Amino acid sequence: MPSGNNSDEPQTVLLPNRRNVLKTLGVGGAAALAGCSNGGDSTTQSTTTSNTDGTTTQAERTVGGDYISGRASDAKSLYFIGVNDGETADRIGLTMDSLYGITPDQEIFPLWGDVSTEDNRVYEVQLKDNLQWSDPYGQVTAEDFVYLIKNVYQADDNWAGYANPGDWTYTDSNGNTKDIPVEKTGKLTFEVRLNEVDPAFKFKPVLWGLWTLPKDLAKKYVPDKDVEGFKKDSEIQSLSYTGNLGAYTLESWDREAEFTAVRNDSYYMRDAPNAPDRFSEAPYFNSYTYKVIPEESTRLAALKTGEITATGIPSSKAPQYEDSQSINLVTAPQSYLTGLVYNMRSNGWAPFRNTKVRQAFGMAVNKKAIAQNIENGYANPAYTFQPEYSQWFSDDGVTKYGTGDLYGIDKAKQRLQEGLSERSDFHYEDGEVVNNNGEQKTLKFVYVTGNGTTKTMAQYIGQQLNQVGFGTRLVGVKFNTLLNKYVANSYIGEGEPPWSGGPYNAGPREQTASEESWDMNIGIVFNTYPLTPTSTRAFWLKKASTNYYGYYPDAPLKQWYDAASSATDDATRQENLSKIFAALSEEQPENFLVMGTSTSGYQDEVVGPDSGTWNYGYDSQSWYFAQK
Repeated sequence: MPSGNNSDEPQTVLLPNRRNVLKTLGVGGAAALAGCSNGGDSTTQSTTTSNTDGTTTQAERTVGGDYISGRASDAKSLYFIGVNDGETADRIGLTMDSLYGITPDQEIFPLWGDVSTEDNRVYEVQLKDNLQWSDPYGQVTAEDFVYLIKNVYQADDNWAGYANPGDWTYTDSNGNTKDIPVEKTGKLTFEVRLNEVDPAFKFKPVLWGLWTLPKDLAKKYVPDKDVEGFKKDSEIQSLSYTGNLGAYTLESWDREAEFTAVRNDSYYMRDAPNAPDRFSEAPYFNSYTYKVIPEESTRLAALKTGEITATGIPSSKAPQYEDSQSINLVTAPQSYLTGLVYNMRSNGWAPFRNTKVRQAFGMAVNKKAIAQNIENGYANPAYTFQPEYSQWFSDDGVTKYGTGDLYGIDKAKQRLQEGLSERSDFHYEDGEVVNNNGEQKTLKFVYVTGNGTTKTMAQYIGQQLNQVGFGTRLVGVKFNTLLNKYVANSYIGEGEPPWSGGPYNAGPREQTASEESWDMNIGIVFNTYPLTPTSTRAFWLKKASTNYYGYYPDAPLKQWYDAASSATDDATRQENLSKIFAALSEEQPENFLVMGTSTSGYQDEVVGPDSGTWNYGYDSQSWYFAQK
């Protein structure tokens, strides 16, 4: 893309972690949060804190206690280059911050560094001078960033399996893919030189969420393009290189059980110039653990008994905690959309490539019923790919499938018949969708386990599709299984693929397939990037890195994304974004179901979570347990 900024991808969903708004894909439903018991004292300081009811109280910020976050799923790998999911990002994020964060007021919050620009095209990054890798790598410098970007993120053959290979490239006017120039300008400074103006670039996770490695560590594998050695490197898999770059240091990782990090005594933010006072002794927990508890009921029981500090609460159960004296229910708008995803690749149902067929599925599902009856009112129906609270949201021209005149089983059947009539492989017969042998089509419907809301949603959708004339077979799998065996896909054609968008979009849909076949899935939620909606191109362009379902748009989405990205005035940007939102609602690349509200439960002694605030976990390194 000409603007070179298709890079706001990469977090999990309902987790108010500072990297929460970073990842492209997240776990649907309530995934979890974090912490547990109080502990001994260390340094204390007096601080003014705001309670979730808006009142202000005095509290002592004390080092102590062990924070335990209950999660449904584990990380995939600690090789961050090749992963794009929130569970992994959250765990690595304990040991490494990023360049900077974004506050709830949409202001830059410097972490490893800061960013500035004079023309919205050339962005200069200034690193702090107190960043240290673990021995023997020394000080973190601009060279560490530039080397990894040029030799790994921008590698033509993507030899390292970078999960978002389009992040650091752009497409010129001749259709050629070019690297975004990144140059070191000093020991602690480097520039990113976009080929076109992009005022929103500083808000894109490609920059503010940037991670890197010590140059000397990466150099072991870059010359020979040794991806297997890179992935298996003991320092990478133990995060032992992270030095003082994060609030915690990895102590142990028992896969599919617990990931425990302990307080980093040399955390750089304590001595960082101009850092808020609340970071002077950060972090304030002795340890931070992600505990995998696959079953929702078990996680919630652990929260009630105090075995864990926090976890996501499904919307169906949230009312039970509204008046709790021991659990603080924190709600917040979130940027993740729950949708019904269709497999248009070679091992999916081919008619999903037809727009009218997808529209029919949209007409079969009552979105208001999902929002009110399944999500218990903690969600709003979604008709396009942007939340209503976004300043860029527009429903001009948006087609609202799944409500009003565009909802109903008979209407869905009629639209499906129209779509199937344009094909020769399936048709209606005696009220059933059958192939040319008269066999009813049974849709393999994969959903993420560990959350009752997701399963209930899948069951409801399955029942609706049964009425339309399909058979449905529900298959429940863990989140990581879904990513590894259903989302990731590979080229199965002859020779080399003509193009590749990465491990989630390995090439043309007719010549690519996932390890396991599937027709639909639910339980992965998609980041709508309300701050930088042009980042959603990661989902909706033919060669986009996260287009694992094989959607080919009919509308000129790329043209509109490019125009919106490079627009220097809000009116032009809004005009093009509105076209995108309208086209997506009409083409239905997935069935946009609901925009949810994050509902999370914390033990009442946790000080920091702020109900009603977007991205309230941007400074979670400074949270603490109140003394009793």
